[in-house]
Amino acid sequence: MRLKMKCIYVILVLCFSALIARAEMPAQKAAAEIDALLEAHWKSQNIKPNALAGDDVFVRRIYLDLVGRIPTTAEAQSFLQNTQPNKRAELIDALLKQESYVSHFYNFWADILRYKSNFTNTANVIPAAYGKYIKESLRSNKPYDTFVYEMLSAKGYAWDNGAVGYYNRDPEMPLDNMAITARVFLGTRIECAQCHNHPFDKWTQTEFYHLAAYTYGNRAINEAFNGARDAIRVRQDAILADFKKEKAASSDNGAAAEKRKNERMEAMEYRKVVGIIKGCVGQLFSPIGTERRADAVLKLPHDFKEPGAKPFDAMKPAPMFGSSAEIALGQDAAEVFAHWATSPKNPRFTQVIVNRLWKKMFGLALTEPLDELRDDTKSMIPDVQSRLEKLMIDQHYDMKAFLAIIANTRAYQAAVTRDEVERGSVYHFQGPVLRRMTAEQIWDSIVTLANHEPDARDIKREERDERRIIVSKMACDAYLNFDGTKLVDMAYAYLQSELELQKREHDVKEALVVAKRTGEKAKEIELRHQEGALDKERGQALVKGFLMPILSNLAQKKCGTNVVPVADPNYKMNANPRVLQVETWRSMYVPGYGPAPKTAVQLEADKEREKRHRFDLAKQASVPEKDYGSFATYVERTHTDWLRASELDSPASRGHVLRTMGQSDRDFVENANSSASIPQALLLMNSDIITDRNLLSPYSPLMLAINNASTPDAKLDAAYFAILSRKPTDAERAIWSKAASANPAKIDDVIYALLNTKQFIFIQ
Repeated sequence: MRLKMKCIYVILVLCFSALIARAEMPAQKAAAEIDALLEAHWKSQNIKPNALAGDDVFVRRIYLDLVGRIPTTAEAQSFLQNTQPNKRAELIDALLKQESYVSHFYNFWADILRYKSNFTNTANVIPAAYGKYIKESLRSNKPYDTFVYEMLSAKGYAWDNGAVGYYNRDPEMPLDNMAITARVFLGTRIECAQCHNHPFDKWTQTEFYHLAAYTYGNRAINEAFNGARDAIRVRQDAILADFKKEKAASSDNGAAAEKRKNERMEAMEYRKVVGIIKGCVGQLFSPIGTERRADAVLKLPHDFKEPGAKPFDAMKPAPMFGSSAEIALGQDAAEVFAHWATSPKNPRFTQVIVNRLWKKMFGLALTEPLDELRDDTKSMIPDVQSRLEKLMIDQHYDMKAFLAIIANTRAYQAAVTRDEVERGSVYHFQGPVLRRMTAEQIWDSIVTLANHEPDARDIKREERDERRIIVSKMACDAYLNFDGTKLVDMAYAYLQSELELQKREHDVKEALVVAKRTGEKAKEIELRHQEGALDKERGQALVKGFLMPILSNLAQKKCGTNVVPVADPNYKMNANPRVLQVETWRSMYVPGYGPAPKTAVQLEADKEREKRHRFDLAKQASVPEKDYGSFATYVERTHTDWLRASELDSPASRGHVLRTMGQSDRDFVENANSSASIPQALLLMNSDIITDRNLLSPYSPLMLAINNASTPDAKLDAAYFAILSRKPTDAERAIWSKAASANPAKIDDVIYALLNTKQFIFIQ
């Protein structure tokens, strides 16, 4: 009886488990609804859907679309060997949880937002904080409407709110920024209306100016020198007060008083004093955040010619479409605009992000172009778009959840359409369109073949960027906490010593000219050393007599301690004496401003930990113990040379593989180039990518997979699996067999050939 009950219990458990396995996940249920709408559309249009893509095609596609790289050999094999019926949905969920999702979609948003690691004429703190903000928003899966609202309403210092980078991307260009905002988030091209009524749409110039009035009050916070400016103003006011008294009592109508006033003003050396005060911070400021001027009023330009208004008319903030967005007394206009722009009631906000993410997965938006919507714009499949927009709102703008829905549709998992979709024609989305990888996907896929940890974050770079942010905050607080009058007095004291130093510097330069003219090489070298010594003396004088008192005052006020120089690499400074005073900020630690510097013991422990980690990787990769050292050296180098695009400067420097392959220069919205070119072909054929130093190194993941295979056929399989996520076909095997019989082919030739095929470059 007991045995019988036990059998019944086991059967019930198995049946219940089977029911759970068959139960659809929310994403799959929503995906089925989209598929049903697509099938109804296909039937009405007498269209046949593309066949379902095979697992080998799907695994490569989903990795490229969700995490931006090809799967590793182990990842591809794990999926292909999985016999569970729900394995595709499980893989989609797993990929959306990976750090590599953050890496890939960071590139996606950097292209749209025109993010640059280094802004022109902007303090390093702004791009460092902005880049961190974008990544952390993706990492936390911040809802899209919140993400956009935070950028459009951003204000404050960069270290408190990295979203201020959005407005500082276009410093002092509020009209251009609004045109980009409308295009990126509302799908509306209104830039033409900035200068005149739109020639191809209904927007008028006054409507553009009404919209731009919401954010016209944005101003960059450029400095923390108010105390010094106030102190200088007190001196200037005293001179002006004396002038007024002298003029009132004068018999020459104030001519002598005017002369004395000008002489005293000139003797103040105002510009030189301000230069000294600012010179100690350099690019730590300028700007460091965004503030809002409530009194800013946007007026029509002097050359305004359209009917209904006249030049210099003040423009009251007003939306262009959708619900009203009135500004109550005391409300922040930019916050009102951000709330209006990101509202589910806004007719275009949801439509744009739905189309962006659909295009990201299918290669084509349901409404094209997605950033030039008009009242008469129609979706290719209206029912599908309407349902997707409702799903986006119901999902509370959860981008991962929305991507999971798209990825789970049969339409997405179908074979690609290889015919080119002509501009203006209707595509029925029988499957994704065949498309070329982005520059970042190409680079990140090569990284996957070269780096044993292709998704690793560059922690050292993150620490350096965080230090950039903290140093700017520390410098700002140091100036804000220092007495302005004393600051100006110190600047005047330094100015006197600087004038003496300039005289000595002039003498050296004169002597250097003579030495050059007479050909006295030894004398010229000696004088150049003297020039360097004077630069160092200048920097040391500024540090000792000006900068250190400011820093020490901050340390005493904040925590009652002294500021100390440290040896931690993150606090390392540039040794160039010409930037000594600016770099000194980096080399000093004030408690409360970032993590405490690491001790020598901690730094040594970090090195030992990294060494052990590299040896662990060697074991996992089945590297012979005798080769651990060489393997560790290779891994250390690849963690510098072969990092994902998201861990490099954005955009990469000119000449880098990323730029050659078409990466956007980030000067314009979505400015990447997806066209093939001769330099791209030459790069893959002739660069050092496929050399013993990189992919052909015996320690690269690619070559380890190949070398660990025991037979020629197995080595061929390993090469195909690593690069194309599949085994070679019988026809391909025959081609390689024929080539080997005629002229023994090396595996290097296979790698070279596969990386130069369209199959590698394209997403099927």
